[in-house]
Order: sequence, then C-alpha cells, then structure tokens
Amino acid sequence: MELKSGDKVDRAVFNAIPIPAFVVDDDAHILDMNAAAALFCGQEVDQAYGLRTGHVLNCVHSADVPDGCGGSPSCTRCVIRNSIKKYFEGQAVTRARMRMNLLPVSDPRAKVLLITANHLPARGERLALLVIEDITANEELEQALRRSEQLAVTGRLITTIAHEFNTPLDSLNNLIYLLKLESGLGESSRQLLEAAEEEVARLSDISRQTLAPHREAKFPVAVRVGNLLDDTVSLFQLKLTSSKIEVRRKYQAEAELTVHPSELRQVFTNLIANAVDAMQSGGVLDLSIEKSPEAEVTIRIGDSGCGIPQEDLNSIFELFFTTKGEKGSGIGLWVTKGIVDKLSGKIKVSSSTSGETGTSFSITLPIRQLAF
Repeated sequence: MELKSGDKVDRAVFNAIPIPAFVVDDDAHILDMNAAAALFCGQEVDQAYGLRTGHVLNCVHSADVPDGCGGSPSCTRCVIRNSIKKYFEGQAVTRARMRMNLLPVSDPRAKVLLITANHLPARGERLALLVIEDITANEELEQALRRSEQLAVTGRLITTIAHEFNTPLDSLNNLIYLLKLESGLGESSRQLLEAAEEEVARLSDISRQTLAPHREAKFPVAVRVGNLLDDTVSLFQLKLTSSKIEVRRKYQAEAELTVHPSELRQVFTNLIANAVDAMQSGGVLDLSIEKSPEAEVTIRIGDSGCGIPQEDLNSIFELFFTTKGEKGSGIGLWVTKGIVDKLSGKIKVSSSTSGETGTSFSITLPIRQLAF
C-alpha cells in the first residue's frame, strides 16, 4: 500500500510532516514512509517496503536470530512492536519512550525514541500510522546539563571547604613556627617540624589554586603560561604519583598571556586529566612551551598512554563525543576548543594506538597577545 493523491491522507501532506512517519501493518512491516522517515533511515521507500521496522532502523536485535526483527526474545519487549499491537487492540499509543541499541555490535550506539501508533484512514485496511521522534540529542543535552549542575554544586562545595580549610592551616603554620623557636628542640625533632611545615605549605598551595578561579579579576590579566601550567599539574600530583606518571618539562619560552587565567587553566586541566586517564599503568606526561618562527607560542601536552583510534580523531572536539563510555561526558574537549578559538588560537592533536602509543595536543596562540 502506498499513499497517493486521492487517498484521505495526501502524499504531499504526508511528506510535509517533519517527523519520521511510517505506514505499518500489524506485524510491523513497513508499507510506506514519508520523506523525513527516508532521511532518518537512510533508505528510500522501495528499499524499505515489506521490511520490518527493526531491520530498517538497524535495531541490534534484528541480528539476534535468523528470522530477524520480531523473532528475538528481546522483541517481546520492543516498544515499537508493542505500540503497534496495542493500537490494533484499540489503544492508541502516544509518545512512548524507548532506547534502541543499534548495529553494528562492534560500535555500540543507541537512540532514544518516542513512539506514537495511531489511526490511519486507508480504505478499511488494517494499517497503522507509526511516528518516531528521535530525542537522542535532547537526552544527551539534558544529561550534560545535569552533570554541569552537579559539577557546579561540587565546585561551590569544594570552594567553601577550601576557604574554611585556610584558617586551621594558618594556625598550624603558627604552631610549627612557635615550636621551632623552642631552645631544647633536638635535631631530629627539628627535621620533623620542617617536614611538617613543607606539607602544610603544600596544602596551602592546593587551597590557593582551588580558590584561584573564584578570586580572579573581571578583566584579563597577564599570566605566565609556564607558572599556570605548573600550578595545574600540581593539582594532579597525588594521582600522578600513585599512577607512576613521570612529568617532563621543556619550556623554551617565558610566555606571558593576557587572558582570564581560569579559561587557560580549564584548557590545561581538561588536557592533563585526559592524559592521566590514558596512562592507567604509568607513563610520561610531556609538557613544552616554545616560540615558533611564525611569531606564535605553542604549548604541547602529550602522554604515552593508550592513544586515540584514528577514526575518532576527527570527532573528539564534537559536543558529547567521548571514547570513555559512561565515564566520559563528551564536553571537556569541546569546551577546550571553544576557549582556544576564543583566544584566536589553534588546537591540534596527533595520536597513535600501536607501536609507540600516545597522544599529543598542541595549542598555538598568536604572539600579538603575548609579551616576553
């Protein structure tokens, strides 16, 4: 059956519907679909005609058994098939939510869909109008917003703790100072106090760096790139040590960049965090700053980790793209590129997953923004 001019639902009207719409029978066979559905499926009507919805939509369960869509035990729970069944039993279904895992299995992807099965006026035949709304992007955006809200709350909590942390740290510093003035203090005791003083100073540095983004001026200020990079690395010191990651520095230029420090710190934090995650069994974190002949300053952050597959390199800066599965948000590198673009800079990546594995990000900023 194909909708044509003269039917109660005109072909032009059918194609004008901006949401994928299908004409199906009671066993989910596709008998017609509109232009939006053809675009959604990547198939024309004559290619999809007579096939079940699972085949056309690349549902992962359509490959479970030789019979394909409808033959797998998982199909008994399929929202599309159950919505069609309910319609033919006299119950219209409106926007039932489902998550459909897609083929191929080697590249697991999923779509979040809203399914509507309703009446189709068509000369008495047992047909249904199946409408499928793809809300995957909306779902990902909502998840990202929820994560952002959680991070914002966590950030405020950490800032409050860091602020309150400073008072006892100041008291500890004063007590250590007074103890060091004691005349009867032995050499071993003095060494222990000096070690304690160093640890308290390290805690003070961590507290200062945690509060730094919240104490910045409203206007850009001159920042030494090397110092900012080192400050960011120090926040990862415990994880670097526990993961047996060696940090190698090669700073060929004393660069000062007039920026909002929190923005550049965010770039460094995102890239260093990714590098550390890639080196679960230890490795080397390479940091370099150099001035190029093209009057630019380049900052490189590299690791000797597992590397990024070549087929993913063109997508890593896209919003929500992640190679970390559920552990990744797909936001970090997208934000990083946005900040670099805002600074009129460029960010590039090279990576290898075989031989000498690892990934290197280079950030190039124009010299007109810098003072040496």
